Amino acid sequence: MNSIQRRLTVALAGLFCILWFGGSVTAYLAMRSGLVREFDRAHVTDMDSLVNMTEQNEAGLKFDSTGEYMPAFRREERPDYFQLWESDGSVLYRSPALEGDLPKDAGTLTSPRFWNVVLPDGLKGRAVGVRFIPKEDDDMPRRPDTPPLTKEVVLVAGFHRAELDQRLHYLGIVLLLSGAGMAAAAILAVGLVVRQGLRPLSDLADRTAAIDASSLQLRFPTEKLSTELLPIANRLNDLLARLEASFARERRFSADVAHELRTPIAELRALAEIGLKWPEDQQSTQNTLQDALAIALQMESIATGLMALARCEGNLLSVRQERVAVPALIRDVLAPLKIRAHEKQLDVALDLPEEACWYTDAAALRSIITNLATNAIDYSPPQSLVRVRLEKDGCIEELAISNRNVHMVPEDVPHLFDRFWRKDPARSSQLHSGLGLAVAKAYAQSLGMTLRAELNHTEIFFILSDATPCNSNASKDRATRDSSSSS
Repeated sequence: MNSIQRRLTVALAGLFCILWFGGSVTAYLAMRSGLVREFDRAHVTDMDSLVNMTEQNEAGLKFDSTGEYMPAFRREERPDYFQLWESDGSVLYRSPALEGDLPKDAGTLTSPRFWNVVLPDGLKGRAVGVRFIPKEDDDMPRRPDTPPLTKEVVLVAGFHRAELDQRLHYLGIVLLLSGAGMAAAAILAVGLVVRQGLRPLSDLADRTAAIDASSLQLRFPTEKLSTELLPIANRLNDLLARLEASFARERRFSADVAHELRTPIAELRALAEIGLKWPEDQQSTQNTLQDALAIALQMESIATGLMALARCEGNLLSVRQERVAVPALIRDVLAPLKIRAHEKQLDVALDLPEEACWYTDAAALRSIITNLATNAIDYSPPQSLVRVRLEKDGCIEELAISNRNVHMVPEDVPHLFDRFWRKDPARSSQLHSGLGLAVAKAYAQSLGMTLRAELNHTEIFFILSDATPCNSNASKDRATRDSSSSS
């Protein structure tokens, strides 16, 4: 499982172990260097004793091997070794246990030369080498007229380092065991800290898992959330609000569909019962069939509107871009509506520049204008004015259709494009299914346009904007692409 907690625990514990290992190695090297320096300094004293036991006179060099400072070089078990060379390379003296020669290398009395060496007995050791001028023999002083004695000798001593290695080995074991313990403690501590740190995220996940369709009204509390989780909780709350609104809309839609269909179904049933009761009455049967046809057409209108909404919401509407002469299209739409306008004594005022042309889908635009114009004429009070005008706002052209406002209030505007919404709560209209404006807005969105409603004290406006004029660069680009794809 791809677990954030596991990855964080492993990464942090690994980093801690690496840092601890690096610190332990550094500490070991520093302490090792200190122990070796301490070991070397301890044997510098032995070297000073050997230097003081070396003398010279006019007769030559001598080494006082009877001194009391040589117990380490005379013991039988693991004795230390030393060797003296004259300046010509001849051996002046060897320690009693030394057979053969020690490696010859030397520093000065103030800066001796130290190095690791394998001693003659095959054990590991440390060697110290110095080059010096022995002191003059007090018992046989040189004559006053002779120059100072300057013969130089090389002294190399080898000391067993078993004790030093034992201390270094113990130090390494201590650091290794403490490192293993610290690594185990780090894994446990990091695991607990990471788990505690991710607890708000786990709580958020648990609350999310508990939400279902019946609890969409719940929201995530954000007062005590950390800064990192606050944007997630806010987005989840926004998502829940949208889901709640969508579910409420779907429930309302189901109720509205049931309400819209119950009345025509009841009417069809009543008509069928009447027809069956008086089958010999031809006039009654004719009227029944006509009424049934009207009801069927009304139900067909509802079904057609719902299918159009489904196609738009599912991005299934096939849009065919072409040049559309908008004034001619509007007049063509208004032609069959003149009878309704005449019956209500409505005055339809057109303000349409004849050169207006949009690059869009003609069929979808016709459906939008038909719904808006029909809505304006049917809901206008008698002897009022319906206005249809094309306006240009910068590079964007807008189509505005308005009619006299009688009953609408500002609170109604957000609901105008809802499915099956009517100002009349009884839904008694026989001409409208309550889907026209919803279908018009869905078509507008599919065409990349915006359909909005505005209300003032005397008029209600439906404005179709964001249309692409035929002479714009965008329409030329689209035309070029369409011609290329068709060829």
